[in-house]
Amino acid sequence: MSTSRLRRWPLKAVAIMSLTAAVAACGGSTDTAEPAAGESSADKKVFIGFANFAEPESPVLKALDTGMRKEAEKRSWDLVVLNNDRDGPTAVSNAETMVAQGVTHAVEFQGDGKVAPQLMDTFNAANIPVIAIDIAHPGAHFFGINNVEAGRLSGLAGGNHAKENWDCKPDLVTLLENEASGDVALLRTEGILKGLKEACPDLPDDVIQRRNSPTTPDGAQGVARDILVSKPDAKNILALGGNDNMVIGTINAAEQLGRAGNVFGYGLGADLMLFGVDTPGLGGSTAFWYEGYAKEIFKLLDKIVAGEAPAVVDSPTDPNAHFNPACQFPNDQVKSIPSLDQRIEELYAGDAGSASAAEKYCPEGVETYGLKG
Repeated sequence: MSTSRLRRWPLKAVAIMSLTAAVAACGGSTDTAEPAAGESSADKKVFIGFANFAEPESPVLKALDTGMRKEAEKRSWDLVVLNNDRDGPTAVSNAETMVAQGVTHAVEFQGDGKVAPQLMDTFNAANIPVIAIDIAHPGAHFFGINNVEAGRLSGLAGGNHAKENWDCKPDLVTLLENEASGDVALLRTEGILKGLKEACPDLPDDVIQRRNSPTTPDGAQGVARDILVSKPDAKNILALGGNDNMVIGTINAAEQLGRAGNVFGYGLGADLMLFGVDTPGLGGSTAFWYEGYAKEIFKLLDKIVAGEAPAVVDSPTDPNAHFNPACQFPNDQVKSIPSLDQRIEELYAGDAGSASAAEKYCPEGVETYGLKG
């Protein structure tokens, strides 16, 4: 069976969204905005330094970049935007640049945990509060996804399908994770298993085939194919994984083997189907709502700037951390919501209210995490 469907997908964007350990690369770029000259320290304008994960070429990073700029503009705050280029040493250099330019607050998005302490030493020496996106930095406010609870939503959706269609007796559950992602992968897998067992508490452990996998559809397809070949008699197959790509890779492997009709896949992140990429065979995904990140980050910045900063919680496993709301999103609901560009416009318009992306766009009746009420 042909796998041409894979080649239509923007895999470079997908790789950025998976948030594995940063890949070393050279160079970086800046877009500067200096604070007003001659201000005393007491009257100094708010000057935000934002280091994005990479150039905003993917829909995720572009949405984050756009939202950060619009929220700063609303408040008449100065903003400098830098490119971490998926590279730890570049992130450290960018932190030094922010300090040299006199930022008053920093928002950091970089995935190299090894350099996080060095980066924080730079900010701490200058008494600059930091918000770290998705990857924990010691002493920085963590903001991002609750990986356990997000994984639970996907595992629960998959488990409910198995319960309703197979009496909680799937022949095979494929569960792909990327070990290089460290705690992120382990927490997501923990949550997936939690949700799966919530729906089907008596599901035998030996039905679950848990494997290390690359984060791209091509890489995951090879891993999943090996599992499927080893289980030729498996008819009812549930495909789960640490991101949408892994699940789609499993579906493509089944298609290659002429077994796609036996597979139900449920993803994690929704960073394909909600960003304009066709995902045939995927039953749904847990929506992280990356396009709403900036809005929630600036709510936290408002408190910090006003001198009402909450206690720093720098661990993504602490329930008191600042988590972006998430929800299940069935694939058949995608056409019911506005396009990504329209969602960004609605979220960051000058007269937009305080509602988060999840509050605005999660379908009614689905399982959610972090929504008010």
